[in-house]
Amino acid sequence: MHLVSRRRASGFSLIELMVVITLIGILLALGVPTFAKWITDSRVRGAAENLTSGLRLAQASAIAHNRVTVFGLTSAAPSITATPSASGTNWFIDLLAMAGSGGSDATSTVGLLQTSGVAGQYAVSVASSSGSGLVCFNSMGQQVALTAAQTSLSVDCAPLPTTASPMSLTVSKSGATRSYKVLLYPAGQIRMCDAAKSLSNTNPDGCP
Repeated sequence: MHLVSRRRASGFSLIELMVVITLIGILLALGVPTFAKWITDSRVRGAAENLTSGLRLAQASAIAHNRVTVFGLTSAAPSITATPSASGTNWFIDLLAMAGSGGSDATSTVGLLQTSGVAGQYAVSVASSSGSGLVCFNSMGQQVALTAAQTSLSVDCAPLPTTASPMSLTVSKSGATRSYKVLLYPAGQIRMCDAAKSLSNTNPDGCP
């Protein structure tokens, strides 16, 4: 009898199990919204970093190949023939031929360097301040203004930015607590910043 009562005392009662399950449910209910916001914010940041890397690749490729490269936002599947859009969530990088060149470099577009659909996959919004979905870099790594006829991509390149008014791509998503900007300056600097912060010594990741 003594052994049986000890075994019963070492177990859990139904009430105790119900209390534990209820507590687990409460903790999950509190934690799931926070985790969902963290995932959303991570996707926004990931899309902004993806855009920044793409722009830097387009810039570096222009310098390396001594050609003009174009970075194009598009709502279509990213390709050389995709129509650029200022609110496109996919992007492509295209290497342009030199004007008046012959041989294998005679076509207007030499080759597609890279594409990405990360922002589109994450349902993240992208908005260009220039109204153009096309950014063009010359062989010095600086933005250059070309017409649609020169790029054969149906739209003009984004207007040249100024130091006081750099071109910006704003990356955001409904439900996210953070949004980011990718800034392009006339000298060629490309920088990602947190739109919720003001640039300062204590907030080096903030936007000016």
